[in-house]
Amino acid sequence: MSEIVEQVSFALGIPAVDNTEGLSIEQAVLISFRELKRYMRTPVDKTVPFSTRIDLHSVGIFTKDIRTVYPMQPRIGLTMSSIDSGNVFQVAAAVNVYSGIGQTSSLNIDPIMTEMAMAQVRNTLSTDFTWHFDINNQVVYCTHRDPRPSAVTIRYVPDYKDVSEIQDNMWLDYLFRLSEANMKKALGRARSKYHVEGSNVSLDGDALLTEANTELDNIRAELTANSNRLVVVN
Repeated sequence: MSEIVEQVSFALGIPAVDNTEGLSIEQAVLISFRELKRYMRTPVDKTVPFSTRIDLHSVGIFTKDIRTVYPMQPRIGLTMSSIDSGNVFQVAAAVNVYSGIGQTSSLNIDPIMTEMAMAQVRNTLSTDFTWHFDINNQVVYCTHRDPRPSAVTIRYVPDYKDVSEIQDNMWLDYLFRLSEANMKKALGRARSKYHVEGSNVSLDGDALLTEANTELDNIRAELTANSNRLVVVN
């Protein structure tokens, strides 16, 4: 916050703490921050311990948009069939080889076909992992077939609560530009509120308002046009 405030103060040539109009640069930064959050849609991943009911706030996740949830490790264990696991050696061992008198050896593949049929039935009747996001209570409900994983990874779009959480330079640049434009708009309104007829001194309120509105329109158009492509790669 303080870095953005100092940059805006320097760019506009006004004191950061006590300016003539009594306007707060911090307020301009907060207004810009709330507007910019609508365009910040880059998802992040976080791995948390598995639970059937995950309280997002308790694990440090603040979001309104969860893209996906997936178990940290694939399903594996005693309940996993040889067909599911791809254990070809165990499947091959289940094949019965017999030879009649005076006949060549033949294979009995009935065990393989039975196991494949059972695996297909299991996959049709139930799924390995499902999840549901309760946005009102900020809870994710998870169900998983035994054995359960030790953790799950949640991919979500962060709901930023403070300016200090923004680390990417691109978003910091947008925040500075919006803050400068909003501060110009506030200064322009304050300086154009009163006009003294016949005075040799004039303020730049009207010019600041025009500049601010133009800059805000350009920034918003730029953010809107690129909203589907603004994905930051770490």
